[in-house]
Amino acid sequence: MTQSSVQVDVIVLSWNRVDDTIAAIASAHEQVGVEHRILIVDQGSEPDNLARLEAFLADKPRAVLRKLGRNLGVAGGRNAATAMGDAPYVVALDSDAEFSDPHQLARAVEVMDRDHRLAAIGFRIDNFFTGSNDDTSWDYPGPGNRPEARFSTTRFIGAGHCIRRSAFESVGGYDERLFFCCEEIDLAYRMINLGMRIDYVPDVAIRHKVSPEHRVFWGKGRYFYTVRNSLYSKYKYGAPLGKLALAACAYVMKGFSNGIAWEAVRGIRAAIPMCRAFARDPEPVRRAYRLNSAAMSYIEAREPWRNDGMVQKLQRQLIRLPHQG
Repeated sequence: MTQSSVQVDVIVLSWNRVDDTIAAIASAHEQVGVEHRILIVDQGSEPDNLARLEAFLADKPRAVLRKLGRNLGVAGGRNAATAMGDAPYVVALDSDAEFSDPHQLARAVEVMDRDHRLAAIGFRIDNFFTGSNDDTSWDYPGPGNRPEARFSTTRFIGAGHCIRRSAFESVGGYDERLFFCCEEIDLAYRMINLGMRIDYVPDVAIRHKVSPEHRVFWGKGRYFYTVRNSLYSKYKYGAPLGKLALAACAYVMKGFSNGIAWEAVRGIRAAIPMCRAFARDPEPVRRAYRLNSAAMSYIEAREPWRNDGMVQKLQRQLIRLPHQG
């Protein structure tokens, strides 16, 4: 297999969860009907876990491992993994997920080849244990969107997706300041701003190893990153200070109603230096976040909640966070 014949680079981030990571890589290795490589970035796994991973990869000619020795986060890790290859398509697979069958990569390539306006597609994500839709990974706005139907959208889900490399490179990849949370939608908006489209495609599917209890531990860092990165992203896309202040208050309200108000406060405080750093970025970097009218129309048509009134927006902050642990 020569480098020029590779159609898909499958990227997997590794960090200690060695059994799941090995299963994910094995699932990628078994894909048929398309030339592909598996690019693994290890972000500082314990020596014993790393040794087990290396032993597994010893007889996997399609797989390449890069050892970073430290955790760059999801955004930084995906940038590093993507840079290891040059295939026209990049498929990301979470280390706790597997492809539903050996034909999923070929299906993803077929979808992308048919429509060159597509910058990325999000896969159907099923619960590994139940076979039903993974509700914890469903983050597509719009009441009419259903897991079994294809639709145009403003985002893709990190657990399983395909990105056109040329689109990825044209917007400069992920913003590594985000580390974890919001990195996909941040990238997607910049692609949309260049006139590209993103679709959810249920014909390509993975199985995600969601915990049987479906618990998400918002109080152990997740809500902090959600608040911090959301405010930072809003700032980058030009939200005025008044709206940022209102959003910050709303996040505190939601945190208070879920018993994790301090996580919201921490997130707000951490967002401030990130916004200041972005303000010092070179003009070409900041320009990529100025949405043109076509991009705004595309986004507003697919995110109906943007037109909600103030009362509706505040009411949403009183809803309990899903699957709170």
